[in-house]
Amino acid sequence: MEIKHRISINSLKDAEFTSLIIKLGIDHKTIELPGGRSKLITFTISETDPYWEKVSNLIATVGAVNMVETVFSNEEIRSAEWLRLKSTFEQGYPQPKPHWPIKQLSYEIICPKCAIYRQTHPMRLAKEPHLGKKSFFSLIWAGEIFCKPEVILELEQIQAKGYEAWDVVIHKNGKPSEKVRQLYIPGIASPGVILNDDLVRIICPVCGTTKYYPHVKGVMYLGREALLPDTDFMLTNEWFGSGLIAYREILVTNRVANLVLDKGWQGVRFKVVEVV
Repeated sequence: MEIKHRISINSLKDAEFTSLIIKLGIDHKTIELPGGRSKLITFTISETDPYWEKVSNLIATVGAVNMVETVFSNEEIRSAEWLRLKSTFEQGYPQPKPHWPIKQLSYEIICPKCAIYRQTHPMRLAKEPHLGKKSFFSLIWAGEIFCKPEVILELEQIQAKGYEAWDVVIHKNGKPSEKVRQLYIPGIASPGVILNDDLVRIICPVCGTTKYYPHVKGVMYLGREALLPDTDFMLTNEWFGSGLIAYREILVTNRVANLVLDKGWQGVRFKVVEVV
């Protein structure tokens, strides 16, 4: 397991930070900002890096943009009982885009304040996706996962349980996509995700639902009593996201993760879930 930070700073506003990056010889990318007076400096650093302590002391001080991700090795993934399935490839927006998310043809919105929902109809795409070598993708703003038909065929071969292959509709003509299906997951676990007290959460003043900011650091812990029996796919009972973004985490078993790794399918990544 490796915790990585993708840091972005302004060369003019964060001059001290910029000088440190250059002095330490940390590999970084530079993009000139409008006006030409300053530059956007971006770099990635692991918490195991010998310079991490010096860098981390400045992150909070200057208010740098800090995107955190935990990367697990294939060995850690293959040995885990359960994992989170995360998309690494987004393409397009759910349709109709102008009315997202409150007036959707795919969702029944349970609460208009925090946007928790229930999917009732197929998701809608603006057009057929261009996946290239990717086998999975997701939509911007949405938590659902989509895949090529070959993925469904292989899941059927291993007799995976807990998912349904739903059509995906092209919004313009109302016809099913010829290239992708949705991995629809009907099963919802019981409450049981064990979250650190410092993970930011918001309680909706309208419906009372607690929504957590994305879990990005380390292993997610889940009580065994929360698991559904005899399934390879399920959703967390807990909601994640902020504002009008709301999603449940997708949980999959070890054998689903192993299938994806064995096939070399691209477009998703796995995060270890420790069942306690």
